[in-house]
Amino acid sequence: MITSKKSTKESWRSFLELCSKIHTPDELGRFFDLFLTHEEKETMSSRYLIIKSLIEDQVTQREISRQYHVSIAQITRGSNALKIIDPKLKKLLKTLFEKNQFESPED
Repeated sequence: MITSKKSTKESWRSFLELCSKIHTPDELGRFFDLFLTHEEKETMSSRYLIIKSLIEDQVTQREISRQYHVSIAQITRGSNALKIIDPKLKKLLKTLFEKNQFESPED
């Protein structure tokens, strides 16, 4: 059992390093099948669609809610997260989304 914030941060860092060693989407999918429940994967997928839509800035939050069947609260959390990330990361995501390197299933 993890007993401290330090060990939680260290474990998270180790997990991220492990993720970075996986090179194909298929391998990454199998990897996350091991670590995440179906519900956790659905939550991550929803968060991805929300963040992608917010960065693309083409539709309103209410339209995002209707299109992806997510709550306004979920969209607000995504919007708040985008307000505090490093601007370089936001720019990178925008560039990747524009190049269609990360297509959502609905695209």
